[in-house]
Amino acid sequence: METKNNKAFLEAICRKLGFNFSHYVDPVGLFGGLALWWKNEVEIDIDNSTKNIVHSVISEKSNSAVWATSFIYGCPNKDGRDQVWEDLRCIGRSEFLPWLFIGDFNEILSTSDKLGGNTPNLRRLSSFHGMLNACGLVDLEFKGPRFTWRNNRADGDFIMERLDMAFANAKWREMHTQALLFVEAAIGSDHNPLILNTSFPLRKVGKPFRFESFWTTEEGCKPVIAKAWAVDYEGSEMKKVCKKLRGCKEKLKVWHQQNFGDIRLQIASLKDQLVGIQKELEDNFNPDFLIAERVIKRKIEDLWQKDSMYWHQRSRIKWLQMGDKNSRFFHLSTIHRRQRNQIVKLKNEVGD
Repeated sequence: METKNNKAFLEAICRKLGFNFSHYVDPVGLFGGLALWWKNEVEIDIDNSTKNIVHSVISEKSNSAVWATSFIYGCPNKDGRDQVWEDLRCIGRSEFLPWLFIGDFNEILSTSDKLGGNTPNLRRLSSFHGMLNACGLVDLEFKGPRFTWRNNRADGDFIMERLDMAFANAKWREMHTQALLFVEAAIGSDHNPLILNTSFPLRKVGKPFRFESFWTTEEGCKPVIAKAWAVDYEGSEMKKVCKKLRGCKEKLKVWHQQNFGDIRLQIASLKDQLVGIQKELEDNFNPDFLIAERVIKRKIEDLWQKDSMYWHQRSRIKWLQMGDKNSRFFHLSTIHRRQRNQIVKLKNEVGD
């Protein structure tokens, strides 16, 4: 990701979100720096690092898959842009692994990737295509809004472009036949975040029941426990206690879901609405859509604030691991769930 924050600030966030490793390119002048974070599940060797390109080799520990990835922050001016394309050509001449490009290229791929503003420069598009062809890269299919950047100006000055993309060579596509790029809703930035799902198998693990400390501050908690505990069971005294505890657990789970489990569902619903509005803006600009977009963003940010307070309270409990915090903090779990449940292919009863 491109950022203008300093390394110390970013490292604190990195650890808070449960990432184990990091690599940074410091900001230079008005240009933002780069931050790359990863977990223990993969090994990443940084082969080359500049203000525009972080080229690395990724090794997946679960299945020994190895591929190269270039994380890109394209230069906005012509001379710098041409140099970045040439640097990528040089990498391509010596890269024989499956290869992935992903990032903010600060360039569009076709005239249809821009809405509003001046007519796209065809020479720039040709130069971009020339680099991609020389490297043997193709555009990855994506789901979500087409345009990934907006200038957030009103009326005739409003511009949207598709600047954030992912490309891969044939070897990488053969390795990840079901890979999909998800374009998420733009909320706190003028860019839409990208989520790349490579379709690695994910093992679903049941979550153990844990009594939440904040329940004791809610008026409805004590009656739920009292009612569940009042149920009479047969058997020895110890067996009765075990059954009462199990009954309390089930009743508390239902009570929690009914009273507190809907915040993330509200956020997911609002994000779906936001994606729909942003798609409408692509097809037919209307100032009313911008107003509706701002209203939904404020609602999402308000719900995030409420839920972050909840998870902050959980983070004080020793059993909460950083990995769990990362999967829920700022609702990354919603994104991961969508990725896991995404239908990529349909099969009939004979497997075709």
